[in-house]
Amino acid sequence: MKRTSSSETFAADLRSAEDRLRAAGLSGRRAYAALCRHLAARLNIPEHLWIEGEEAPPEARLERISLTADLDLFGLAYERFFPEVFKAERGQFFTPRPLVELMADLAQVGPRDRVLDPTCGSGTFLVVAKGRGADVDGIEVDPELVALCRLNLALHGANPRAVRQADLFREAPTEQWDVILANPPFSVRIDDPLALQNFSLAQGRSRVVSDTLFLAAAHDRLRPGGRLAVVLPRSVFSNDSYAWLRAWLSARFVRRAIVSLPEGIFRPFGGTSARAVVLVLQKLPVQVDDFVVGVVEHPGYDTSTKRFRATEIDDLGALRIAFKQGTMPKVAANAQSWLPEDVLTESTIPEHVPVVTLGEVAPLAKRQSFRPAHSEFSEFTEIDLADVDKQLGEVSGGRARQSQDFPGSKTPFEVGDLLFARIRPALNNVVIASKPHVDGPDALCGSSEWIRLKPVDQPHFSLVAARAQCVRDQLTATGGQTRPRIKASDLPGLFVPDPGAENRTSIDRIVGRAMAVRAKARRDLEAVTVLYAAFGAGEIDASTLAVGLKALE
Repeated sequence: MKRTSSSETFAADLRSAEDRLRAAGLSGRRAYAALCRHLAARLNIPEHLWIEGEEAPPEARLERISLTADLDLFGLAYERFFPEVFKAERGQFFTPRPLVELMADLAQVGPRDRVLDPTCGSGTFLVVAKGRGADVDGIEVDPELVALCRLNLALHGANPRAVRQADLFREAPTEQWDVILANPPFSVRIDDPLALQNFSLAQGRSRVVSDTLFLAAAHDRLRPGGRLAVVLPRSVFSNDSYAWLRAWLSARFVRRAIVSLPEGIFRPFGGTSARAVVLVLQKLPVQVDDFVVGVVEHPGYDTSTKRFRATEIDDLGALRIAFKQGTMPKVAANAQSWLPEDVLTESTIPEHVPVVTLGEVAPLAKRQSFRPAHSEFSEFTEIDLADVDKQLGEVSGGRARQSQDFPGSKTPFEVGDLLFARIRPALNNVVIASKPHVDGPDALCGSSEWIRLKPVDQPHFSLVAARAQCVRDQLTATGGQTRPRIKASDLPGLFVPDPGAENRTSIDRIVGRAMAVRAKARRDLEAVTVLYAAFGAGEIDASTLAVGLKALE
């Protein structure tokens, strides 16, 4: 039987409550205020913190709503059922809790931090930071959201007075914080002279979008070394018109993390359908290091509908695990691009180094899959990802298999093919196909995880090139951080340093000779081991052993 979580139970109760409130003549702000007042009363929150509004009529039967101490009740109510109450005039919308948790992870919020959310809305960022032991403060321009946020903080044991009503853009900074967490309203036009006069970035301009002013306001409110984790429109990172703003940020911060979010990530919460990016910065002066990047395709819920529906694939959760385990992809601090999809494929090969593409030296084979059971061969030697030496790029094992044992698809290959694993490219499962030294059929096949390339004339140079870090760094892996994958179409366009025809030939010859020597040495080692074991078992005498050893010598 499927187990139902407390949040799902609460959500179901709220759906029913919303229907009853509407039937009783309450909707929009009136319904939301009645709901919050009812919840506050049942949670014993002091009445002076309650949202202004009327009481829910008895026929709404809000007492049916199940309450639990482990949920952000006011945030969930705002998130799922009444987002239209607050979003319209100022571009506000709820930030889903899993995204907030990821941002708090990336900003490394901890017990000694003072945390500010200068556009705090219902207070989810503050609730999460408080749960990690931080001291929290909030600023919010909407008085009704201020009241809601104070309710939320009171429910979670924080000081409600930590939230105050103010306009971030009209207020001169008087304090500095360790961390700023925020999802500010997207691209709202600011043309108020009283606001613009507070920012050097706005000098000479009659209007500026809120994204620009927010970054300037956040910079002024962070102490040196302070961290900023913010959600911004993707255009800030991709459009040439924002190049000056990215340069401004580079002069004042170092990048710590950038995560691309999918289109519609805020759609189920009454928000924009535009694409967004999480940016984590640290204010200078601090040490400059590589920064982590991630790409979220499936956030754990359906982004195509306005009704929240959970899904099995959860890239946000996978990213949190990867960050804590230290396995999120890292890129150089001086990377030119600001988008994870681009920076992950940004070539680190210097401009003065000549290049060719991998597709020029080893194009994709036309045949990538087949069904052994339907082939003309009765048996194959099977080589899977576990049968290769990841350090040296050579086949180290295999096994004889009957064709009838393969009901599904496999990858066919021939000796000399270049095999590149689709899954977890960081493991460098890139090998030259060869018949393993064990006895077995000449026909070769392997896992469907292999991508098969056909080197033009220098297979061992192709192997060295494909295994080079500067080449593999150009790959973008998708499908989550725990099982990242690449596509066959990703490989042909990879840039490969080209040392010239003579050097390519030398590399191919040296590597081919070295691999042949290693293969013979492995065969000799195993042959000696087999001969000696036979002598020890009494199967052969000393003279027969001597004949076998002499043959090897």
